[in-house]
Amino acid sequence: MRKAAGIFLLSIGLATAARAELAPVDLVYQLAPTTALSAGLLEGNTRFSRMLALGDFGLGALSPVEGEIIVLGGEVYQADPEGRIRAVSDQEQTPFLTVKRFTRDQRFTLSQVRGMAHLARALDARLPSANGVYAVRLDGRFQALKLRSVPRQKPPYRPIDQVVAEQNVYELADVTGTLVGFRLPDYLAAVSGAGYHFHFIDQERRRGGHLLDLRGEDLTVSVDRGAGVALLLPEDEAFADADLRLDSQSTARFQRAVRGEAGQ
Repeated sequence: MRKAAGIFLLSIGLATAARAELAPVDLVYQLAPTTALSAGLLEGNTRFSRMLALGDFGLGALSPVEGEIIVLGGEVYQADPEGRIRAVSDQEQTPFLTVKRFTRDQRFTLSQVRGMAHLARALDARLPSANGVYAVRLDGRFQALKLRSVPRQKPPYRPIDQVVAEQNVYELADVTGTLVGFRLPDYLAAVSGAGYHFHFIDQERRRGGHLLDLRGEDLTVSVDRGAGVALLLPEDEAFADADLRLDSQSTARFQRAVRGEAGQ
């Protein structure tokens, strides 16, 4: 098995990653590069159980892409296209998932959050470095949340930003719950995306989705700084045969999808 290692980005086979000696390392584990979603690789044969061996906190997608996936406390949840939550079996499969074994390094309170841009600025001001890799958790009562989820996809699969063109957008008000997310630096944009990416789940495990906007007060923020990102390669024929050459368009497609913008 071929391995390519770097200081911050490590590309390894999934079977290798599942070995016990890698699990304790304080890494963020990402299944598949974002270019795979941008190329329409929306099916995957990786069971959630294999990813849960590496992390208990994260977000991603169900195979084939339907709704939004939240990993919290070692449990996997799906926010369906209407934002309704169900528990996901660890034998179900994913094409794309980012997880980390969450251990809090930093904790603070945001007294007021007025939108995504405000949240990003407030978090950036408290994080140690713009070049770090962070798992970020926000808990509390949210005055307003704008969320999205996407319908189940059917072949022939389209790039992820075109999938977002059919997203279902909905709002929640005065709800208690948790935002599960990551903050990745700009230099990982082509492979992992850049900036903040959050999924929400409420305290009762009834509602959730991909975060588009928010308002909240007195939110508790827990931050876990990672030692790097391990990129795990899917073990299927579609991935092996796909054209995943990096370009500015594929990177932009994924960033548009995170922001909830339809593809052009």
